[in-house]
Amino acid sequence: MNNRLPLSGMPNTRDLGGIRTQDGHYIKSKKLIKSGMLYRATPEDIDILTREYDVRTIIDLRTRKERIMMPNPQIKGVSEIWNPLFMEDIQGLGIFGTMDRDILENRLKSLFILRHRADEKTEEAMNQIRDLIRDSDIDPDAYMKRMYMKFVNNQIVQKQIKQFFYLVSNNRGGAILWHCAAGKDRAGICTALLLYALGVSKEAIIANYMESAESSEDAVEYLLTKLFPDSDMDSQKNRDLARCFFDVKTCYIEAFFDAVERDYVSIDNYLQKALEQHTDNLVHLRTLYLQ
Repeated sequence: MNNRLPLSGMPNTRDLGGIRTQDGHYIKSKKLIKSGMLYRATPEDIDILTREYDVRTIIDLRTRKERIMMPNPQIKGVSEIWNPLFMEDIQGLGIFGTMDRDILENRLKSLFILRHRADEKTEEAMNQIRDLIRDSDIDPDAYMKRMYMKFVNNQIVQKQIKQFFYLVSNNRGGAILWHCAAGKDRAGICTALLLYALGVSKEAIIANYMESAESSEDAVEYLLTKLFPDSDMDSQKNRDLARCFFDVKTCYIEAFFDAVERDYVSIDNYLQKALEQHTDNLVHLRTLYLQ
């Protein structure tokens, strides 16, 4: 199912409309839209979002630093709500250690978004990633799975996801769009939980999550070539290691669901206990967005 919007500056923007639930309903089109950042949105992209998809609310899941470095365009008639899944000092939240924090927030995310800019900050970030890949024995797949698993029990992350559900449940009309930086990790987790709350199967949720890989493949390869050109003696080995930080893999979202089921018995119980999405909330959500 190809539900990607035809936006030149926002390649990972997708309408959840048409996804089938387990009881035979479908998500309404032009209501729920997941995206990467809007920083490179063109005037034509904005016109499509507002005119064709009637986007009236944007939820920004990024940190304050990301918003300053890569601000969203001001769009007339559209409300923007800042709901960061975590703040800058994520080390202080007990989610990640110092190295993890640098990888996740200050380095990889910023570099992925700034891949077409050449400035001192970009070069500094690239050098730090090169040093990390060359000089450490870090396992990128293990790191990414650990990151997804650590989202599950952190109370601040839970609070922000609960706020995300509140915003989606109280949409007053038109489409609602939510985004992070690349549109795969923070936006991906929120999307996965929302789809489950709407009654979509885990298999269909994972398939939807993997669609982000199609949108980012060319950008990832371009970035890896810049990081480790052919003149680098171990370029291919280093590219393969670095690729894992940017890839979309089923094992990442599966690690999240596994952690939920390990600690809360079921995803249904997680929605109720951790996110306070009780039966009435779920019925309301499904009334709003299913047909």
